[in-house]
Amino acid sequence: MKKILLTFFALCLTIVVFAQKLSPTIKEGTVISSSAFVQGQEFPLMLKIKSAVTPFAIEWTVEGYGDGTFVMTENAVAKGNRLFSPTQPSLGVTKLADDETFGMISKEAYKTLVDKKELTLSGITFKVKPVATAMKFGDKELDVTHIVGAEGKLELWILNNEKFPLILQTSGMPTDILVVDIK
Repeated sequence: MKKILLTFFALCLTIVVFAQKLSPTIKEGTVISSSAFVQGQEFPLMLKIKSAVTPFAIEWTVEGYGDGTFVMTENAVAKGNRLFSPTQPSLGVTKLADDETFGMISKEAYKTLVDKKELTLSGITFKVKPVATAMKFGDKELDVTHIVGAEGKLELWILNNEKFPLILQTSGMPTDILVVDIK
């Protein structure tokens, strides 16, 4: 009887472990492969976490265009309430305002999202909407929250990661992004 119970417990534990959604760790050196969509054109976009501590920095490269770095202050990463979304980023280093983030929402915004199921970014109130189609890397489902702007025109899919709430996909922004892999 003990063997049967032990086997059943091990099977249940295995099912729970494999049923968990993927939430990749984002740290210095993490490479994020994505596509950027500007005025209907798709461009391969490679992002790399250059620094995960003050100052926070994300390097970007668009083949055939150039590369650069977005630098965010400690306050922006902690409490920022605006998203920086350029249509044609400047080459080189771009220092964002003290309340702006790129590619992620601030930790405070993420906490508000978890606690209240809504948040305000760049003056737009977003509310949680059920994820209609699971986001996946390969066959593994990602742990994401889907939020929609009050008018329904802007959508964000955010990685459920309190340390680095990465924006995995956007819709309705000047430049839309779709993350396809994180390594």
